Amino acid sequence: MNNNSNRILVVDDNRINRLKLGRALKTEGYEVLEAAGGREALEILQSETVDLVLLDLLMPEVDGFQVLEQMKSDQNTGLIPVIMVTAVDEKEDVNKCLSIGAVDYITKPFDPVVLTERVRCCLDKGAL
Repeated sequence: MNNNSNRILVVDDNRINRLKLGRALKTEGYEVLEAAGGREALEILQSETVDLVLLDLLMPEVDGFQVLEQMKSDQNTGLIPVIMVTAVDEKEDVNKCLSIGAVDYITKPFDPVVLTERVRCCLDKGAL
């Protein structure tokens, strides 16, 4: 169980995916914030402190690429680690996300144990 109570923003336009991700994270003791799309995620990031973002790629209006680009170009959010969690498994998209600044890329459907371990590792690196 995580005792740090890190805050994680889960961004996905699919409510079921947000619930599954949130459940896996809450089980490990993380505090979870949710955004149903990119625009809402960017608004939350301006008003809340988060330690990590789990970001879907394909969303209407503002997609994951746009959110990631805006986050990394903003001095207030540029250092927040982002893990992409998406059904898109194209090499070009993985490379693009990593080149923009994502720290990891997990494909859906995800394994909750793998997800929480990658989250833990990512947050541990940030604490160094």
